[in-house]
Amino acid sequence: MKFALVNNQRTTPIPHTKGVCEICDEEVISKCGPIRPWHWSHKANSNCDPWWENETPWHKEWKSNYPEQWQEVVHHDEVTGEKHVADVKTENGLIIEFQNSPLSVSELISRERFYKKIIWVINGTKFILNFSIFHKLPVPDLSIFEDIVFNYPSRHHSIETFYKKSENPPNPTMVQIHVIQEIENLIAQHYQGHHFFEWVKPRSVWFNSEKSVYIDFGGDVLWFLQKYGKSGLPCIQRVCKNYFIADTKRAIS
Repeated sequence: MKFALVNNQRTTPIPHTKGVCEICDEEVISKCGPIRPWHWSHKANSNCDPWWENETPWHKEWKSNYPEQWQEVVHHDEVTGEKHVADVKTENGLIIEFQNSPLSVSELISRERFYKKIIWVINGTKFILNFSIFHKLPVPDLSIFEDIVFNYPSRHHSIETFYKKSENPPNPTMVQIHVIQEIENLIAQHYQGHHFFEWVKPRSVWFNSEKSVYIDFGGDVLWFLQKYGKSGLPCIQRVCKNYFIADTKRAIS
């Protein structure tokens, strides 16, 4: 934990200091060694917040983008008395959870029901080799593309294709295929970051989320999991990481 109460003040670790956990009110001690980031640790074995996962450098880097008073904030359900520590909670109540480890569907549902106004950022570096991002797509549902149906690609097929409704009868068994390069200039004019993708051995729990899910593969961009227009096919949208941070600081969910 980054914070504990010392003399009833929320405090970062100080060498040779004891504090009190904001969740369970049990004693914690400062861990200020030369290898791991300084943190507070429960004096005895504790499971005060079962949703909490060990902080990694990835967590720490993400949290550092937000004011310290927004980091590791206790979120309290006044009706049930349940309490959990949110990675980031903005002054307007938006929760941002940075998830590094796998998550079960039941826990995903529990967290989303508890926090309600929540955005997920998941660490994609662990499965980046299983994730393929394909050709650019236009903004969904544009009228100029109503005649076009994009075929969902695969890493085993290097050529990405589409067909035109106007060239084929209704409910055809076979269609006239076009390669996507035929319209790539038109797509470029109406591109806002959308792509189809293939995720081998996916962490499919994230397809069950009712909230916004962003994948962080490192670098300057995030990838926002979505459905593509009327087709409802899975897609991702490229989002500038700095834009995401600025946007969430304004607490826009």
